[in-house]
Amino acid sequence: MQQLPNLQFFYNKDSETLDIILHGVSEGMESTFIQKLVKKSKESKHSTVTFNFPFLDRKESNSSSPELKEELNTLNSVLSFINADYYKNINLIAKSFGGIVASYFLRDLPLNQHNRYSITILGYVIGNVDLKTFTGKIRIIQGQMDRFGDIEAVKKDLKSAISKNIDFIEIPKADHSYRDPDTKESKFEDIAINEVIL
Repeated sequence: MQQLPNLQFFYNKDSETLDIILHGVSEGMESTFIQKLVKKSKESKHSTVTFNFPFLDRKESNSSSPELKEELNTLNSVLSFINADYYKNINLIAKSFGGIVASYFLRDLPLNQHNRYSITILGYVIGNVDLKTFTGKIRIIQGQMDRFGDIEAVKKDLKSAISKNIDFIEIPKADHSYRDPDTKESKFEDIAINEVIL
């Protein structure tokens, strides 16, 4: 098995639901944003895991792994370590780059497993996310001023997706990181996180 990354795992023996929280490209599991998502998950009484992708712990600015193979191997090693097969429901909650990784994971998932999984992407990267063949629940939370495109652009990108259960949420005036584009204050973070349904 691949070496495990740095991770945080909160196990609730009474929960049939696991929340997997995946970070974006520039900040890892200890960022304020990711920790707010962890707190929300724990308040929902779910088991929760978050971890750093290896490139971040190596202090690299981005993944150089073809087809995100290293990130997918890391995700699978974490799922194996925490015995994800035990859970009836698995929520992938992903910020930006994490949403790309999560979509590739779901793309390769056997069809008979789709009903166990859902995905929420906070900051959808148009042209890089691949959810066309995933049949489960999808939720997109996009800033109106996101540099990758607003919610209408996301809808266009997901036009060929076969899932019939897609929610599109737009956060007015927010950029890709739910900041005010002018002041760069993180004033819309909590609004976006409140739209995550666990």
